[in-house]
Amino acid sequence: MKKYFILFLSAFIFWGCEDFLDVNTSLDSDETTTPNYMLPAVLGNMAYAHYAHGETTAYITQYVTTEYGTHAVKDRWDYRSVLRINAWRRHYFDVAGNANKMILFAQEEGSKNYAGVGKIMMAFSFLTATDLFGDMPVLDAFSGDYNPRYNAQDTVYMEVNKWLTEGLADLDQASAENRAMTSNEDHIFAGNLTNWKSFAHAIRARMLLHTANFQGGYQAVLDAIDQARPGWSEPLYAFPDQAANDWEINLWGPARANPQWDFADIRNMLTNSVHTNFFMNAMNLSGAHDPRLYKLTTPGKNGNYFSIPASAGIGALSMDDFAVLYNGYWTSDNSPLILITDEELYFIEAEAAFYANDRGRAWQAYLNGIQRNFNRLGVPEAYIPYSNSPAVAQNADELEIFDIMMQKYIALYFQPEVWVDMRRYKYSTQAYPGLQYPENALELYDGQWIQRLPYDPQTEYIYNPNEIERLGAREDTWVVTPLWWVVNSTLSN
Repeated sequence: MKKYFILFLSAFIFWGCEDFLDVNTSLDSDETTTPNYMLPAVLGNMAYAHYAHGETTAYITQYVTTEYGTHAVKDRWDYRSVLRINAWRRHYFDVAGNANKMILFAQEEGSKNYAGVGKIMMAFSFLTATDLFGDMPVLDAFSGDYNPRYNAQDTVYMEVNKWLTEGLADLDQASAENRAMTSNEDHIFAGNLTNWKSFAHAIRARMLLHTANFQGGYQAVLDAIDQARPGWSEPLYAFPDQAANDWEINLWGPARANPQWDFADIRNMLTNSVHTNFFMNAMNLSGAHDPRLYKLTTPGKNGNYFSIPASAGIGALSMDDFAVLYNGYWTSDNSPLILITDEELYFIEAEAAFYANDRGRAWQAYLNGIQRNFNRLGVPEAYIPYSNSPAVAQNADELEIFDIMMQKYIALYFQPEVWVDMRRYKYSTQAYPGLQYPENALELYDGQWIQRLPYDPQTEYIYNPNEIERLGAREDTWVVTPLWWVVNSTLSN
């Protein structure tokens, strides 16, 4: 049984703070703990970071747009006055920093199970972070150097792959003599190491898909999928129906939880947001409202489902004519947070098989992904009529890449990985028919799409200025500078 996840408000959330806050601590003694006390914080913070990434990317990928179209970041991609980029801090301080210490403590006591899980979480956190930022410190990230060199993204990817390999090896060597890992410590898989191994293979499949088009790696993607399947269980965080504290509430929900240990920017803006034309068109592929729409949202006051172009603002329209974005499957106070969904695995398989010229496997995986999403959202009876509609490719020969990517877009509602997909395809209308450049994006971008987030101004621009200068990251156009796997992409645009 999945345990409800709780973000532990302890020193483990930011272990490095102890040296700063406790003036009575001897500088000659290194503070230690045991890995079982650190794992809940690593996993809880990973869930928190996953939400925060999605809350940022949901506007870029045009699931939603703000009511007035004037928000500097969400509508205009204007980061020039932003003082904090919390996604950077959450990765290094909350997730990877804790995971690194947990791995060291686990290695000291010989707990291969904790060391392996820690390395898998390091891999996941670094992969998601580098796909937001690009180049970043990895080789010297935890060396104690205040000015670590930013490594190229391909180097980060190599380290991610190394952590996955080492993590799997550690889990293979885990034994009953290791420190116990139960649902009290492991809020994802309750200590099931087979599930953790499958998750590691799924992370690798996701990573390999990012570069398969220019590294000839589609068969490797399919191999990773095949290795993930046997022990697969979704890496899911559950929340209680009745929460006693803010940190027991899914941050996508209508309570708009604002935990005291974070800044207000973590609160969702769905109250003041509406669906875009691009998303609503995706929900009308069959010529009528996709039945999943009514499970992703709830009806507005007037029962309508209006939409607007990204960043255009509603103008004279009434918010009563738009869907309420709360209390859908993903946006309730007790909705789950899932790091990689069943549907994503199916659509990774479909895309890789499509380019590997195995159209039969691609089509079946594509159908499996759609059906799994209908089942998840509680409308299994609607799958057959929908699958027979023009919204779905009727056979393997008809299947096109936009069929796969648009159904993946629907199924991965609010998931941050969708932004990776759009950038891999260079925001192509061949993969995403009807996608339009936002009306109010900054003019200085000259029609270029956003490609990355800026580094955290309060840490990197102050304490590591030489690296920022070397990369050119002070330029206002840095956020429209493509990442490594976009520059090398051979996918059509």
